[in-house]
Amino acid sequence: MFTIPASLEAPDAQPSYRNALGISSRDKHYASKTQAAIRRADFERYKQHIRPIEDRLTWMYDNPELRANGVQSARDAVARSFRQGGQALRERLAGQGLALSPQQQAAMARREDLAQGLADANAANRANRAFDQRNARIMTGGAPRYGLGGGQ
Repeated sequence: MFTIPASLEAPDAQPSYRNALGISSRDKHYASKTQAAIRRADFERYKQHIRPIEDRLTWMYDNPELRANGVQSARDAVARSFRQGGQALRERLAGQGLALSPQQQAAMARREDLAQGLADANAANRANRAFDQRNARIMTGGAPRYGLGGGQ
């Protein structure tokens, strides 16, 4: 606690003490002023430390750009996987000395295209579901939410 020097007080007055916030204990509204000062200090700490985190989470929540990037990343992974798989199949067939007829090549290309289209749609759906689950975790402070497409 801080004290007012005796030289500043009236000789017959009781000593007046100031708390760490600078509020005199003799003040008529000591308690309310102290509480208000504490709340102001708490709010300043909130603005400096908590608010930036809240702003970042608000920006992340349901951001269409982040969602689109996640879906595109999943689709790129599928395309890369099918491209590498198709190349490996052609090399394996060539290594065994097998040559496919044009009809067989067309049928295999159709099957690969269909499988790639299904895998692409599945990857996009999974990425969207993962984004929705992440949003639910943001809104609930990280707690799992059950019943939203599988929970956590």
